[in-house]
Amino acid sequence: MTTLSTFGIDAISTYVPKFTLNLDKLAKRRNVNPEKYRIGLGLNRMSVAGPQEDSLTLAVEAAQSLFKRYDIDKESVGMLIVGTETPIDAAKPVASYVHRMIELSPWCRTFDTKHACYGGTAALRLAANWCATPAGRGRKALVIMTDIARYDTESPGEPTQGAGAVAMIVSENPSILALDDVPEAVYTYENMDFWRPLYRSKAIVEGQQSISSYLHGLDQTYMQYKEGSGYDWDDYSYLLFHVPFPKMAYKGFKRLFQKEVMRVNGHGTEELNEEFERKVEPGLWANTEIGNIYTGSLYLSLAALLVRAQKDAAGQRIGLYSYGSGSCAEFFSGVVQNDPSAWIGRVGLNEGLARRVSLSYEEYLRFRKENELLSQIDSYSPDVVTAWNRHQSVAFCGIRNHERIYGLREGISARKSLYEEKDPYESPIYVVK
Repeated sequence: MTTLSTFGIDAISTYVPKFTLNLDKLAKRRNVNPEKYRIGLGLNRMSVAGPQEDSLTLAVEAAQSLFKRYDIDKESVGMLIVGTETPIDAAKPVASYVHRMIELSPWCRTFDTKHACYGGTAALRLAANWCATPAGRGRKALVIMTDIARYDTESPGEPTQGAGAVAMIVSENPSILALDDVPEAVYTYENMDFWRPLYRSKAIVEGQQSISSYLHGLDQTYMQYKEGSGYDWDDYSYLLFHVPFPKMAYKGFKRLFQKEVMRVNGHGTEELNEEFERKVEPGLWANTEIGNIYTGSLYLSLAALLVRAQKDAAGQRIGLYSYGSGSCAEFFSGVVQNDPSAWIGRVGLNEGLARRVSLSYEEYLRFRKENELLSQIDSYSPDVVTAWNRHQSVAFCGIRNHERIYGLREGISARKSLYEEKDPYESPIYVVK
């Protein structure tokens, strides 16, 4: 039997966009039975990014929430990694913008990680490994998963869309989740189940192939992890899965249950559903309300579990399955630490869901269009800045001279006034007076 490492997640917080679309409205417009979405996909609503939100603004909001809710010395952060498959530039990482906007120390390594939805777990693994090096000892890593899932309208992927970000502090002697110290259980093979060409703003997915690839990766990594760790089915109090849509977590759980329990003990569907409710659903409820947030989907489930289970999560071992199309899969585990005060009231998930505003179908389409227009060359104007939604700390305000312009609420990482002459060596980041 393996032992706990002394590295893992020390703090976690979420950001959920203010806007949401009830999928009953989408079903009506698509002439689809709403139960196809509610039962077939397991979804009630999807979060919708506002016209002036992008992966950077979501990341900054999540980071601001994290530092507000936890006592973290920013000077102790020596690495910032952003896991995303919604980049804003082909070369410059989201992490470099985030680093400046949240005012981290200049003595900090910054970069993004990308492998579809596995990018978040890649960031977590790199951060934990760095914390174990001489350079990282006694320092912290900030890991942010941020994405906006967007597909063509009227495509099968449209109802699975979502948007959001999860921010975590990774450190030695973590307060929330200590990762188990075991041999890696990873599996990679190249396929075309999901991708987004550089000339498209929306992803392409081969649905059945992606489901098969997801389950194949689960088969390979779970058994590899079982052999390497010595942990068996009953060693996990909870199981969390990457959630492209909630019913996919059920498919993954069913796959393991059939192999580990049904084949051995002969249990049937009733026992499967009871076990699913006990081990998976406590971490799945938020995904049904938010939709797919790509790199952050698995960690949204972790945040949801901490919110729902609260004290019951303390001391429990969690199994986690991460999958990224293209493809890379990993199964790993960790133990929730014993002091619930480290997470109770600090995750920000309930607060984010409570303040949401429901959109009409027409508003949803308008938001999509306005967001895409802002991503086109020379889209910036002062009028766009003054119209931004003030629930945000930072807003994407368009492109000028090939540079992305961001407006920040005064007092949040203050730079230059919007109407002052721009210093040629200043980044295009402004305070809205």
